[in-house]
Amino acid sequence: MGSQAWTVFILGLAAFAIAFCLTPLMRGFAIRKKILSDPAKIKFYLTPRPLLGHVVLLTAFFVSLAVAFGLGVFKDEFYYSVAGLERISLGLFFTSLFLTISSIYADVRNDASDLEWVYIIVGALMLYFFGIRFIILKIPFIGILNLKYWGLPLLALWVLLVVSIVELLDFFEGLAGAVIAIVSLIFVGLHLAAGKNELYAIVYFALLFGAAVGILLWQFLGRRIIYGKSGNKVVGFIFAAGTVIAHRKEDTGQFLLFPIAILLFVIVVVNFLFLEQQLRPISAKCRMNNQRQNERA
Repeated sequence: MGSQAWTVFILGLAAFAIAFCLTPLMRGFAIRKKILSDPAKIKFYLTPRPLLGHVVLLTAFFVSLAVAFGLGVFKDEFYYSVAGLERISLGLFFTSLFLTISSIYADVRNDASDLEWVYIIVGALMLYFFGIRFIILKIPFIGILNLKYWGLPLLALWVLLVVSIVELLDFFEGLAGAVIAIVSLIFVGLHLAAGKNELYAIVYFALLFGAAVGILLWQFLGRRIIYGKSGNKVVGFIFAAGTVIAHRKEDTGQFLLFPIAILLFVIVVVNFLFLEQQLRPISAKCRMNNQRQNERA
């Protein structure tokens, strides 16, 4: 394992440790303040669940990212200067803070309204202002497009698309976090194996993976905490921002299709399993009715 891989591993482990230690504390806080899911609005949770899982993820992510900057990890970054990365990271932090505050407000009021989508669009505008944007786009069989002013609406549409897909993963407890972790791990593994000198992007998704797994592990230990509908939007937003930061100039089109393809595949599989689970009792009842009719005949 090379030095770059060790750096990524240690930072991902740090994000995991922070999330793992912070989850029970945040869970206790959510229970004390009654920041809980409403089973009437989130039908997949039969009992109230403590929210604020996304606050844990973002805290672990940004603390670990700050440690990376403090250790000078990104001094040899290929695509961005350290100053440019600092601006991007600060923009990402303030945008995430804005969305997190709005999501906590919605959780406290137990009212996930359509206004949250306006917040997501505002968040996309903030990303653009801080330099997180599409500049050029290479589409297979078409060529390179210089986006110019089209970069802003494309960024907004891309963020809305990814956030919508992540929100659709709210079928089972922990599913959204698990999928984000899997996609992030695949991204990190492929880039390390290919020897790509895009350390910031690799670390970005390594931190997402570590933080998501740190929260997810508590699902199996009985001290569960969920993102909720508002939190899922914030997690989807941070994931979407990462794909924009990480898009490579030489193969942007293929790269952007990669996370969407995986997320859509998971949604199709989960929908199929969920539908099968819902239809199983109906199918069993039909078989019993047919059997009774045959016995009477």
